[in-house]
Amino acid sequence: SVGQWSAGTSQTEESIHNAYCAIIEKSEHFIYIENQFFISGLSGDDIIHNRVLEALYRRVLRAYNEKKSFRVIVVVPLLPGFQGGIDDGGAATVRALMHWQYRTICRGQSSILKNLHDIIGPKTDDYISFYGLRSYGRLGDHGPLATSQVYVHSKLMIIDDRAVLVGSANINDRSLLGCRDSEIGILIEDKEFVSSCMNGTPWRAGKFAYSLRMSLWYEHLGLHPTEMSRICDPVIEATYKDIWMATAKTNTIIYQDVFACIPNDRIHSRTALRQAMGYWKEKIGHTTIDLGISPERLESYKNGDARAIDPMEKLQSVKGFLVSYPLDFMCQEDLRPVFNETEFYASPQVFH
Repeated sequence: SVGQWSAGTSQTEESIHNAYCAIIEKSEHFIYIENQFFISGLSGDDIIHNRVLEALYRRVLRAYNEKKSFRVIVVVPLLPGFQGGIDDGGAATVRALMHWQYRTICRGQSSILKNLHDIIGPKTDDYISFYGLRSYGRLGDHGPLATSQVYVHSKLMIIDDRAVLVGSANINDRSLLGCRDSEIGILIEDKEFVSSCMNGTPWRAGKFAYSLRMSLWYEHLGLHPTEMSRICDPVIEATYKDIWMATAKTNTIIYQDVFACIPNDRIHSRTALRQAMGYWKEKIGHTTIDLGISPERLESYKNGDARAIDPMEKLQSVKGFLVSYPLDFMCQEDLRPVFNETEFYASPQVFH
């Protein structure tokens, strides 16, 4: 991605954008994406101009119409990694980025999940789903237990365990249109193959692409080395639903029970956010934005009886780092900058 202003070229170069769209279209079984941003547009979108989203939308619809299994897994940061909390006066940039990302994923007529759900219905999750990464630990030797997102900064896409697109480009207009930020990317298509499975049948997987996905999933899912064979086939339900989706769901529930961490699907407005943060600040005397602090003891109920338990009892069931992406977080808010915020007077293109 380069243009006249960034590289002095006479033509705009957007081959990374073209590569994303082309290999998505050619994919046969599954797509795995990790990216710092996910801001893209469907055909006819006059605001967002890159068409990675349109390529994904068309590829999922084709699989649905052909009655074939197809999976798209997208892993992105749970919150934009910019200075300021979600509700801070100086955090309009964070909220603006959230607006454009939610507009892409699940909110409004321009989102992929809304458009797919209108056609496919509740089975949309069988084809495409979104995730983040989270971890926990102690603050100091004797400090409280805390959790924070693992900030996804990678920019990669793995296709069918045979090809990898990796580089510096985010999935947004700034990185992909060529006339804005300058980026570099490389498409790696394997020439060496290993025996594997895809959708329950034998498959010749690319040596590099397959090993990269396996190493990432091994870490994200917190697997034991003896369990690696369980994720060889990324398409079958035993992997996609029973391992990947189930691990994300279980981890998300545990983190919510222990830390009431932000962001989460229970908070739909800035008012609710303020109430939640106020409650936890009063209860444990400590709160920040995406860093959740656990109480020293948790209340647990069994057969109507309450008992206090060590938070580590629950956290021991967390596997890896994978959590569900909070699709309903702040869903009642318009997150775009307002007139009394400096960002209101900047071009919206700054944020996408």
